[in-house]
Amino acid sequence: MTPSPRDRLYKLLPAIHRAKDTLQGEPLRALLAIMEHELLALEEDIGQLHDNWFIETCQEWVVPYIGDLLKVRDLVPVDPGLFSQRAYVANTLAYRRRKGTAAMLEQLARDVTGWPARAVEFFQRVGTTQYLNHPRLTSLRTPDLRDANALELVGTPFENATRTVDVRHIDNQRGQHNLPNVGLFLWRLESYPVVLAPAYRVLPASEPGATEEGLFRFDALGCDTHLFNLPQSETTLSSLAGELNVPTPLRRRPLYDELEARRAALARGQTPEQRYFGATPPFTLHLDAGPGTFEAISPDEVLICDLSTWHRPPATLPYPPVDPSLPPVNRSIRVAVDPVNGRLAFAEGLPVPATLSVSYAYGFSSEVGGGFYDRQETLLPLEQRGAYRVDTRVGPYTTLASALSASGASGDALVEVLDSERYPLTTLDVAAGSRLELRAANLQRPVIDLQGGRGLVRLGAGATLVLSGLLVRGGVLEVQAADNATLDLRHCTLVPGQDLLPDGQPRTTGPSLVVKGEKDGDCTVLLHRCITGPVRTGRATVLRLEDCIVDGLGGPALQGLPIPPGPLLPSEEDLEAEGLTGTLHVLASTVLGTVETTVLELASDSLFTGRVNVVQRQKGCMRFCYVPPGSHVPQRFRCQPAYAEDTPEDVRLEIERRVKPVFTSDRYLEPGYCQLRDDTDSGIRRGASDEGEMGVFHHLQQPQREANLRASLTDYLRFGLEAGFFFVT
Repeated sequence: MTPSPRDRLYKLLPAIHRAKDTLQGEPLRALLAIMEHELLALEEDIGQLHDNWFIETCQEWVVPYIGDLLKVRDLVPVDPGLFSQRAYVANTLAYRRRKGTAAMLEQLARDVTGWPARAVEFFQRVGTTQYLNHPRLTSLRTPDLRDANALELVGTPFENATRTVDVRHIDNQRGQHNLPNVGLFLWRLESYPVVLAPAYRVLPASEPGATEEGLFRFDALGCDTHLFNLPQSETTLSSLAGELNVPTPLRRRPLYDELEARRAALARGQTPEQRYFGATPPFTLHLDAGPGTFEAISPDEVLICDLSTWHRPPATLPYPPVDPSLPPVNRSIRVAVDPVNGRLAFAEGLPVPATLSVSYAYGFSSEVGGGFYDRQETLLPLEQRGAYRVDTRVGPYTTLASALSASGASGDALVEVLDSERYPLTTLDVAAGSRLELRAANLQRPVIDLQGGRGLVRLGAGATLVLSGLLVRGGVLEVQAADNATLDLRHCTLVPGQDLLPDGQPRTTGPSLVVKGEKDGDCTVLLHRCITGPVRTGRATVLRLEDCIVDGLGGPALQGLPIPPGPLLPSEEDLEAEGLTGTLHVLASTVLGTVETTVLELASDSLFTGRVNVVQRQKGCMRFCYVPPGSHVPQRFRCQPAYAEDTPEDVRLEIERRVKPVFTSDRYLEPGYCQLRDDTDSGIRRGASDEGEMGVFHHLQQPQREANLRASLTDYLRFGLEAGFFFVT
């Protein structure tokens, strides 16, 4: 036998016994190796039992038991994959020592819900006559109208303006400014960092105001987008969260003031103060400096300004020197950035780079659609598959077409894109019985440009195509599938409207995905955590949606294939050309628009904003869903809107008016896209099978986290105080 590290027991034997064992083929060594394996398992279990004594190292299932020793209030169970209640139990003693303080309540909200929080003691913002022995110089009755930064913060959790007293209760989110009131402001949206993505070049005369070269946008789709802050960790537990510590949309004023002060300090030979532009700047601009290398533009050369009307900044700006008798010091300006609109403009007279890569952050509710987030758990292992990796700069394949062509000879291939560049795609063929996975590397989001407004995918009999982590734009993805073919989309975005205009409006209302299956065969289409525009399929298709958004753009979201006006082409005579959508499964998804299907096998925890028409209603079930009145669906179970028996007509109309989904935004690329507002009726916000919200963000378990916060606040408020929480995003 070859030497093994698991020979501790064998090495304890006397040398004479090991020598005899070697002469007999080492059967004793093999026996002790089996015993050694069990010994290692026993040692690991004993070590884990020791770790389970401590909240910092214990397993997740042990957390509630340690909390029970501290008499921690039982909370509503929340998926540990979202966040752990470990911090809530670990900080319980610290909570009790600092009971009722603003910093403690802020930390409690963050530990219980997993959302960034800001605590506000509203008695400090009530305009009252001050005690002369204890004046509060920062609590002015009227704000300074010359302080633009302070005026921008009015109405936000960070305002300093005082208000008249509001005697309404704060626990129902009606009142705020009163002496016993404490407010907790929560941020539900998260900031997702984008790393080294190509900026979108705005061509001259392509839109109003764009008259010259040197203009770019951060977003790869070429539309305006609001940049978000990357939250910085708080340095002390006793401090309250500021704008730097929460995932909030960026404002121009603080960024402008910091960079101006930075250039002024450098002109005087001093060390500038760093707040936003420190170790984790909110955005970074990169120029191509060679294969696989980038040169970052220094923040000293960035000017923050309003680029709502396109213009190019000056190449230099003057700043006063240390000695006022000397002439001003000119500091170079290379590029202007508008974080509110997501625009860039290079300075006048400077050469415009051929390519520009940007790193920034955008806001969204969760990891749905193609995005720059961790998808490691969803990536299938390589195993025995042939791997073909694509990178526009370092290869081994520099184009997607070359990698797909090379993978055609393999029956089970993986094509992985290692960067976030643009890749054109016209056709994609998967041979019968083969399997192909085209995916983005973890933390990357390549853009697939469909050439000519159409990307044709041909799937042979029994073929499987997996698309993962991609952003598909420029046209419709048309799939022609033979018998038993499977199309599997994971964490992909098929841009609603196929493409976007500069103002973010969809360019068209046409479908984003069309699936044609053979008449007597079947085709399975699986969408998991995807965002797509209208979907058109035939009656030979099984369509399964899970944690998805299907945006009908004001029209049908899921519909059958239209009847062509003329005869079929010879190459398409075996493909289905008419009929309703086949069998449909919808799980925890949001469908914006009408739905027409033959069979609705199962709909659960989902939202349908348009009427649903099912032909075969004797099959299937709809449970814990919202479906508009007038829909024809199979048997319902606890769906909304719910009516009591013999309800009068006026009561029914009132229920229909009140019980319906209300979204923060229904437009793709908005941060609050398909997010339910907090004033949505509780029948929808808490109407899912686990008393959570219906729709695509059901997995976030937001109502459960709110319930935990309400229950916890009662234990840690001082006598006489009343607390309420408000959602900022």
